Amino acid sequence: MESLTFIRALQLTDSFFPVGAFAYSDGLETAAATGQITDGNSLSEWMDHFIEGVFIPCDGLAVMKSMEALKHDDLDSLRQTDEELTAIRPASAVRRASTLIGKRMLSLYASLHADAPALNLPHSNSPVAYAFVYFREGLSSREAVMAFGYNRLAGMVSAALRLISIGQQEGQTLLTNATQRLPSAVVRIEQKIGEPLRSFSPFLDIQQMNHQYVYSRLFRS
Repeated sequence: MESLTFIRALQLTDSFFPVGAFAYSDGLETAAATGQITDGNSLSEWMDHFIEGVFIPCDGLAVMKSMEALKHDDLDSLRQTDEELTAIRPASAVRRASTLIGKRMLSLYASLHADAPALNLPHSNSPVAYAFVYFREGLSSREAVMAFGYNRLAGMVSAALRLISIGQQEGQTLLTNATQRLPSAVVRIEQKIGEPLRSFSPFLDIQQMNHQYVYSRLFRS
């Protein structure tokens, strides 16, 4: 990876990049409010569940499929992946979050790069939008999936710091442990490139769907 590409990747995965992802907990707030996520150990299990049930078979795979479609200028496949991502998410709040973040990412990137082509996507889900930006910045498919995975895991730890009793040091330890799983996860994703998107994470799904009933909320989902 070239130096400038590396810097751009850091910028895009940083929570400082203003796409609004900090406003969403993806159900973690519900789990904390109901006492199911209370400490570092339970948060670690939540992150593991995300990697196995969502990242590998769905979101990470969607990033890789999108990167491959962009390499071959296959916009039909890109749009199909975008459609599948919306259809596969059972929680309406998560569907909205994914499209809002994705649209914000594409809009912000276009404002920074006047030569960026417009995408005619049906929903602009965040994995597809991030893949487009990563592709434009010259990342490989593997690098893009790793960067997206780090972005999601770091977002979980950031949300947890506001929701449960963990400190910055413990949060960084949990993030380090989780990101160490990303290289092997990418290998598994590569092996699934010809398969359809799948997502089986009932625990996360139920927390996401019940977020609307949390009495006091810091996050949108």
